[in-house]
Amino acid sequence: MPKQDDDIFKFDPTSFWKELPNYEDVNYISNINQDTKAVVLVPSNKSEIQSEQKTIEQVDKSHHQNNLLKNNLAPEQIKETAQWLREHSILLTLVANQMAFHCIKLYEHLLKIHLKKTQGKFNSKFLPFTTILDKEGDLVDVKINLNKTKINQIIEHLKQDLAPGLEKAKIWSETAEELLSYHTVSVIERKEQGLEAETWENLVPDSKAQTFYQDLNENKSADFNSKVALVSRKISLRVVSDIAKSLDFPNLTLTDLDEILGFKKNNENKAIPVTESRLTNAVVPIPSFAAFSSAIVAQIRKDLWGQDNNGIAYFKHQAQGNPKNYVEHYISNPGDVEVLPWEQAEQIIEKFGFNTVKLHLIFAAHTMNQPTPWSGKFNLKASDVIKYLGWDKRTDLPVHQKLSEIAKAAFVLDCLLVKSVWVEGRNKKGEINASTPTGRMWNVVVDPRGQLNLEGKVEKPKEVYITVQPGLIFHSFLNKAGSRLKEALYQFGYLAQDILRIDPYHDELALRLAIHLAMDSRIHTSGKYRVETLLKHLLPHTVIDQARSDKRKGYDLKQRWDNALRLLMNLKWQIQFHESYPEWLQPESEAKKPSEARKMKIIEWLLQAKITIKPPEPIPELLATKVKPKPKAQNQKRIPAITTRLTSDQIRKARNAKGWSQRKLAGWLGVSQSLVKMWEKGKRTPSDEMEAKLRQLLEVQE
Repeated sequence: MPKQDDDIFKFDPTSFWKELPNYEDVNYISNINQDTKAVVLVPSNKSEIQSEQKTIEQVDKSHHQNNLLKNNLAPEQIKETAQWLREHSILLTLVANQMAFHCIKLYEHLLKIHLKKTQGKFNSKFLPFTTILDKEGDLVDVKINLNKTKINQIIEHLKQDLAPGLEKAKIWSETAEELLSYHTVSVIERKEQGLEAETWENLVPDSKAQTFYQDLNENKSADFNSKVALVSRKISLRVVSDIAKSLDFPNLTLTDLDEILGFKKNNENKAIPVTESRLTNAVVPIPSFAAFSSAIVAQIRKDLWGQDNNGIAYFKHQAQGNPKNYVEHYISNPGDVEVLPWEQAEQIIEKFGFNTVKLHLIFAAHTMNQPTPWSGKFNLKASDVIKYLGWDKRTDLPVHQKLSEIAKAAFVLDCLLVKSVWVEGRNKKGEINASTPTGRMWNVVVDPRGQLNLEGKVEKPKEVYITVQPGLIFHSFLNKAGSRLKEALYQFGYLAQDILRIDPYHDELALRLAIHLAMDSRIHTSGKYRVETLLKHLLPHTVIDQARSDKRKGYDLKQRWDNALRLLMNLKWQIQFHESYPEWLQPESEAKKPSEARKMKIIEWLLQAKITIKPPEPIPELLATKVKPKPKAQNQKRIPAITTRLTSDQIRKARNAKGWSQRKLAGWLGVSQSLVKMWEKGKRTPSDEMEAKLRQLLEVQE
């Protein structure tokens, strides 16, 4: 700890001014004001040219005139002058400049003490500095390397930090009072000359005040501005002195000064948001309606983006079965819904990829896990997202870089818009009933925590909190859009979390295939596909065309496909090869291609082959319960009136007796796991219809 009797700690407010190039030292002598008995400082050169008695008379007169106005200042005039000072005076800048000057001096002093104590050893946490040595090589002084830009940054930072304090301490009002009082002397002198001293003295106080304010408003001249500068300087000296005392300069450390000067601010101490628990089930529900699944394709098939006639970047997905229904995606700036032209949008589209798609799926899984999906917001930790992705096992990236990658992906998702054109049919008048809501897919706020640099950015976050809210377009689906859109919003399939851990660098095609099948499995429950159909969904058509025309590229595509199937089989996906997919064509097969099959290229055999691919258990079983044909109306059983309600204990015990998890029960019922949890805790009660389903599934009798 430095000695507190060092000169640097003997805070001298005028030291800032003494180092200015045009500084002139003025000696003052003290005089006693006869009315107030206060000590008044008068420049010594004024005392030298006139008698002490004359000086005291002038001081007394000035005080009398000053107090006359000061005690009768109109509150409105003080308020107006205070606002004028905020907008036009340099008071805040003067305070910030002086604080920067004194703190930098202190920083250099403490740094010099540290270097002497450690014999010149230092670490990278210190700002760049220059040492000044004497002839013997001993340390004389230390100077921080600050250019004009950095000094301006320091001053702007201090102004932002100090401004609330000036308001709280009512410095602007105090300065306004002092300025108005100080200015009375010159105003009165002018009025005495214009009206003659006797006439001025005979005016009543109210008339004097009115005359003064009229003159003040009409004569904000160079004389007035010079007084503003003088008063600002005087007030700034006192403010800086008070701040120095409150900061306890002798006990400040280099770390303290780093934060005061804005070199290294820390935002880790902000309130930590309440975040969602990690989804630990191997299988989680995800939405599968058109707008959601098309957003995934838009991110991994960047080749399908185009420009409309107005030069706007867009991606279009046509609904199967009804060409009148379609989904379009656009790009906007974060927080805005104005669509961007291709030149600007392309920069964001290029940032789409597997990281954004995986985060899109994670957002969706947590959305479906909310008590009321699509209507609320939630918080995620990027460190949890890292675990979802399996990045916690990666050693090639430091943690802060992994967190930054998640933050970037979240930022990009905030730029994706969706427009859904959905024809509901015709109304009674024969008019087409359609809805065309447009809005953001996700509203995202990214909050990185860690040390801030001079630009106010966190370069190496220790954690990133992501606040997610489904876009307001989904509120439109729920409340304003047609019934079919609302129904579509609750269409969901299931995601095996293992998909999130597939490495796109080594297994890109496997990841594309798994994501596509996860989204398609709700509709395509048979899982039967032609290989060419799948590949056209996954890859640009030019890749397939080149594989057909170039033997080497055809071989490469076959190898990529085989590797994708191997990986999915390792992840317990169910794969069956049809007759059109002969054994010799299958992965791991050592059988040779028969001679009769050599008339056609291997790639053509592969493209024409049929295969059944289903997600791992229990997804097919869960999906099967959602697509059973509805019984005909005459065979439907009416839900009996419930006389005794199911209790939370009954639901929990019956579920455990079945050996089912909360997630599995939720899947059978088509609700979220969190809703089941609330039933079992007694926080919510099932509806009559849902209770009937529970009794049937869990075999609970009334």
